[in-house]
Amino acid sequence: MTNADHLANPASPLLAELGTAAVRRLLGVTPAITVVIPVFNEIEVTLRCLVSLLACDVHVPIEVVVVDDGSSDETLNVLARLPGVIIVRNGENAGFVHSCNRGAAISSAPFVLFLNNDTELRAGALHALRARMKSDENVGIVGSKLVYPDGTLQEAGGIIWSDASGWNFGRGDRPDRSPYNFARDVDYVSGASLMIRRDLFNELGGFDERFAPGYYEDADLCFEVRSRGFRVVYEPRSAVIHYEGVTSGTSLSAGMKRFQEINKPIFRQKWANVLDGYHARPDARTVARTARSRGGEKRAVLVIDSYVPLYDREAGSNRLHHLIMGFRASGVRVIFFPDNLLAMQPYTNDLQSDGIEVVYRDADEYVSWQDQFVDALSSVDALWICRPELCKKYLPIARANSRLPILYDMIDLHHLRLRRQAELAGNFGDQTWKALEEIELSCAYAADGTIVVSELERALMLEKGVWPVVVVPTVHDPEVEPTGGFDETSGLLFIGGFGHTPNVDAAHWLVEEIMPLVWAEIPGVKLVLLGANPPPSVQALASQSVLVPGFIHDVAPYFRKARIFVAPLRYGAGVKGKIGQALAFGLPIVTTPIGVEGFAIRNDQNALIATDARSIADAVVRLYHDRELWNRLSRASSGALEPFRSTTVVRNALSFIEDIVHGAEPGSDNHYQMESTQ
Repeated sequence: MTNADHLANPASPLLAELGTAAVRRLLGVTPAITVVIPVFNEIEVTLRCLVSLLACDVHVPIEVVVVDDGSSDETLNVLARLPGVIIVRNGENAGFVHSCNRGAAISSAPFVLFLNNDTELRAGALHALRARMKSDENVGIVGSKLVYPDGTLQEAGGIIWSDASGWNFGRGDRPDRSPYNFARDVDYVSGASLMIRRDLFNELGGFDERFAPGYYEDADLCFEVRSRGFRVVYEPRSAVIHYEGVTSGTSLSAGMKRFQEINKPIFRQKWANVLDGYHARPDARTVARTARSRGGEKRAVLVIDSYVPLYDREAGSNRLHHLIMGFRASGVRVIFFPDNLLAMQPYTNDLQSDGIEVVYRDADEYVSWQDQFVDALSSVDALWICRPELCKKYLPIARANSRLPILYDMIDLHHLRLRRQAELAGNFGDQTWKALEEIELSCAYAADGTIVVSELERALMLEKGVWPVVVVPTVHDPEVEPTGGFDETSGLLFIGGFGHTPNVDAAHWLVEEIMPLVWAEIPGVKLVLLGANPPPSVQALASQSVLVPGFIHDVAPYFRKARIFVAPLRYGAGVKGKIGQALAFGLPIVTTPIGVEGFAIRNDQNALIATDARSIADAVVRLYHDRELWNRLSRASSGALEPFRSTTVVRNALSFIEDIVHGAEPGSDNHYQMESTQ
C-alpha cells in the first residue's frame, strides 16, 4: 500500500486526527482569517499542510477553503471527510490565479490568506500575520518568511529589479540571521503565504487574470496594492516551510514553472513607469541596501550603543529607545548595532517588530563584527555613536570605510561624573577622570556633531571648542493616569538602575543617614527602593520599613501609590531620568542640586531641593504632611517637562541629523539650546 493509499483510507489515524482537529477548529466560529488553499492532486502534500494549519495558533479563528483544480487522485474523497473544510471544485485545471480568485470570492473573514498546499506553518505564523495587519490600517498585504525543509532560507521578502526580474532576499542563507528578522516594507511577498485585506482584494478585482495560470500574479498584486497607497510588509515572525517545486516543478522551460518567463514581459510592460522610475537595476552588490530601503524612508541612520536599549531598566536606555522609535515614526529607517552583538530579549524582538533592524552575532560567527558593521554602514546616511569608548572603537573604522557624517552621543559627561565621585570621597588626587575627559574631547573633535543631554554639558563642551553641539535630553511625556491624590498615597519611593554607582550611593545615604531622621518624625513610613540589579549591599538595606523588590517591569503602580519621590543623588552627570519619570506621574519630589541638573526646576516651585541629610529629611517630613504644598508641586510637574516631551526631543534630534547630513551650518549658539536650568 502506498502512502497515498494509506491516507485515503477512511481508517487512517491521520485522517481521524485531522477530522477531530477540524471539528474543534472550524465549526461554529466567526473566522478572523479565510485560508484559501488551491490544490491539484498531491493529497499527501495537502494533508500535511492542513495538519500544520489546524494546529497553528488555535486561538485565531479561521475558515479553510480548499479549491480543487480538477484533481484526478483521491483529493476530493479524502477532503470530504474533514468537517468544516469548504471545498470548491473546478471542472478543469485552471491554475493558481483562477483558483485563488474563486476561493477568495466566498470568503467571510476580513483577511484572506493565500497558502500553497506544499507548505507547513510554524507556531505563531497565523497570529503574526494577523497582528501585523491589525497594527496599521495602511498595511494592505503581509507575507511570511519562507524556509526550505532543510532549514535554509528561501525568501525574506522579494526584490523586483527594473527589468522585472525578481530576487529572493536571503535565499540559501540561515533564516536566523539578523537581516531577515525585522519587519519591513518590500517589493513583493510570495503567493505561497500571502495575506491581504478581503475588501481591498475585492476592490482590485482579485489576482490579474493576465498572469494566469500563475507566476508574477503575487508581485503584480503587491504593486497594485502599493499603487493604492497601502503597504506591503514582510513579517519574519510568521515562518512557513515551503516545499518549493513539489506541485509546480523547478524547470523554467517545462510545466507550470515556464510561465515565470512567459509572464515576466507582461509584468514589465504593465509596470514600466514604476520600474523605470523607482526600481534599481539588477546588481548583486546592492541587494542588502535595496532590500532594506523599500519603505521609502527619507533617511537611514545606524545607531550604536553597548547593547539593545533596556528601556524598562535604565534611564539612558529609555532615552535611546524613545529616540529610535521617534525616528522610525518620523519616516527614518534605523539599524541598531549593539556592541555586544547579543539579541537580548524581549527587547530585540520589540525593535524588530517595529521595523528596526538589530544586528547581532551569527550563531557560527562566520561573519566578523567588523564585516557586519561595514555592511550596515553601506545602507545608511548617518552614524550615531553612543558613549566615548564606543566612539573611540567605531569612528576610525567608519572613517576608513565610508564618508558618512558621524554624530557622537555623549549620553552624559562621564568624566564629570567620575570627578564629582572623587571629590565626594575626598580623593582630590585621583585624576582618573582626566584620561576619560581626553577621550571624550577627542571623540567630540573627531565627530561631525556632538550630542549632550543638558544645557550645562553643552556649555562645557562649547568652552572646550567643540562645535556643533545639540542638547537631546531624556524623554518624558506626562502619564495619562498620574499619581493618586494626597489622601490616596503613602510612603516614599526611590528608583534607579543599581549597575550605576551614583544610585547605589544614593540608596545607602537615604537609608543609613536620611531615613532615621524621617522615621523619628514619621514612625514606620515605608520606603521602596526600586531598580534592576541591586547589589548585596543594597539588598541588605531591606527591612520591615524598606522594601527592595529588585527589577519590576511595570513600575507605574509604585509611582501612583507613593506620596513622595526621594532622589538624594550626591554625584553624577547628565539628566536624571528618575526625576523626569516622577514629574511625568505628577509625583512630588525631594532631591538634590545634582538630581535636578538639566531640568528647569526651582526649589519650592517644581520640587524641594536640599543638600544634606538633615535638610533632605526635613523636606520629606514637611512635604509628607503639607497637603497644599503637595498639590502645588504635583500640579507644577508638567511645566518642568515641556522641553522633554517626545515630540520636541525627537524633532530637535532629527533637525540636527539633517543639518549634519547636508553639511549645513547648524545655526547660532542658541539654535539647539534648551531653557536654562541654572
